Amino acid sequence: MNVEPLSRFTDRYLNVPRLACRVGVPLAAQPEIGHNRWHPEIPPAITVDPGDEVILESAAYDDYQIHDDAGLDELRRVDLSRMHPLTGPVHVNGARPGDVLVAEVLGVEPLSGVAFSNILPGTPGLLGEIFPDGYRSTWYARGGMAESPQIPGVRIPAQPHVGTIGVAPSFELMRRWHERERPLYADGRAFPPDPRNALLRGLGEEAARVAARTQPPRENGGNLDINKLGAGAKVYFPVFVAGGLLSLGDHHLSAGDGECSFNAMEMDGRTWLRLRVIEDGMARHRITTPVVRPAPIVAQFGADRYLGFNGFCFDGDEQGHQDASFAAREAARRAVDYLMGLGYSGEQAYVILSVAPVEIRVSCIVTIPNPTVTLYLPIDIFDRDILPPL
Repeated sequence: MNVEPLSRFTDRYLNVPRLACRVGVPLAAQPEIGHNRWHPEIPPAITVDPGDEVILESAAYDDYQIHDDAGLDELRRVDLSRMHPLTGPVHVNGARPGDVLVAEVLGVEPLSGVAFSNILPGTPGLLGEIFPDGYRSTWYARGGMAESPQIPGVRIPAQPHVGTIGVAPSFELMRRWHERERPLYADGRAFPPDPRNALLRGLGEEAARVAARTQPPRENGGNLDINKLGAGAKVYFPVFVAGGLLSLGDHHLSAGDGECSFNAMEMDGRTWLRLRVIEDGMARHRITTPVVRPAPIVAQFGADRYLGFNGFCFDGDEQGHQDASFAAREAARRAVDYLMGLGYSGEQAYVILSVAPVEIRVSCIVTIPNPTVTLYLPIDIFDRDILPPL
């Protein structure tokens, strides 16, 4: 007897066009799906109409250089010139410079179900100089939660979201980026253009020499690392080139505010989008950088289910002035110290702060010279009571 399939569609993705990533395969071996630099002339990988949906899959930010059965030597060999294999670009018919491209996130999910939150030696984490030697942790998606054999006693709600999502810059905007960031190149405070391992969907060496790196977020979006860009979120992007040319990658299984160790739970992933266009939206709504409406459902605990650690703009005898980054670093140090008192290593504590649904708030910014930054650590991710005993 012939049995009709339950779905009217050929697969569970409802015939939505999809750029599929082959799991474990670096972008150089599947260059048709994407790129790893920003440039105005990267050819689109797919074209859609306003209102259409599209599914984009990508490797994790490391481009499959990291494996769950290797050691610290592998972390020391990670080549950041391969960072952020992005899938796209998506050309949206009719989108013009001056418009706003609206990307509605319909869903985000893992591909392999394996994620990493490693402390990479030499990367600019918030406490990188305290933990220079590196540390490995592998996380597995299980039943809506994430667990790691390297961080026992902790279960973290999975909050899949896309870390890097953006549109193509114009040539003028890319030139402005280089001029603005060039003074930071010499001492490693910014990533200069680097043609090594540049993949631009067929563009040549000249484009590779000037294409912008993807590490920082800019006017076009990019590496926003906003942990609330899961299902239901919307991002409003200013459009700088015809078609918008949207790309994404750098998926996370979970991340805390700040992604303080330089790594969230980094995973290969799939994002389902619906794309719309607001004509002349940049001028009409005064949008010059991405505007975000967060996902309606995120991992939240009761208001009293957090432990808050305060940081100020001083460290011993060192005094800063109105520096919220300084204060955030001190708040993280206080939290790490506390977790070490519970038996975690410093590295384990640092990873927890980077991947758990930690909330970092600027509690006060006007108290000269010391702003207050508070790091709220959810206490219910632990399998024991971590509150100070009475």
